[in-house]
Amino acid sequence: MTKIKICGITAAKDIEYVNEFMPDYAGFVMFFPKSKRNISAQTAKSLLKNLSPAVTSVAVTVSPSSEQIELAKECGFNLIQIHGEISDEVLQNSPLPVLRAFNVDDMDNFEKYQRCKSIVGYVFDAHKPGSGKTFDWSVLNNINCGDKTFILAGGLNPENVFNAVKNVRPDGVDVSSGVESDSGSGKDRGKIERFISAVRLADGCE
Repeated sequence: MTKIKICGITAAKDIEYVNEFMPDYAGFVMFFPKSKRNISAQTAKSLLKNLSPAVTSVAVTVSPSSEQIELAKECGFNLIQIHGEISDEVLQNSPLPVLRAFNVDDMDNFEKYQRCKSIVGYVFDAHKPGSGKTFDWSVLNNINCGDKTFILAGGLNPENVFNAVKNVRPDGVDVSSGVESDSGSGKDRGKIERFISAVRLADGCE
């Protein structure tokens, strides 16, 4: 089955929804104050205490330092997702397995990371991560991720994820703004339920 990642978790109510519907991953934005979904290490620790151990926790970061990656590990995260620039040294020595994120405009750098042992998967995102906008999925037609997990992100929501799964056939899908409440604060239970149902429907149509 296609793996599901609910990203941008910020509150206890979001954790309740995640524990109810049990996606494969839960993502928490860290060390990036520009994002409205950014949370502190203290908040992360508090939320992770209540997250089901069956859900893999992911610290979502932008160009983190080695100290920040170490702090994410201390918070209790299982994986770290890295957007932006990162030195080979920091990446290779990460104490946490890495999901390396790519925007559609930096795909030329994809091949250089294929032999990096700390990377366990890739997240392919839109030109502006977190924008809630999709991109031309055909740019991924010839992507070879080998034995690493291939996760599709960028503007996915309950209405378009069925087509995303059917057309792209990723190992996993990643959603954040697509399942947020209409107020833009916190997640919406109904949207999460519909998103997961659409993914499972697509899985059943193979």
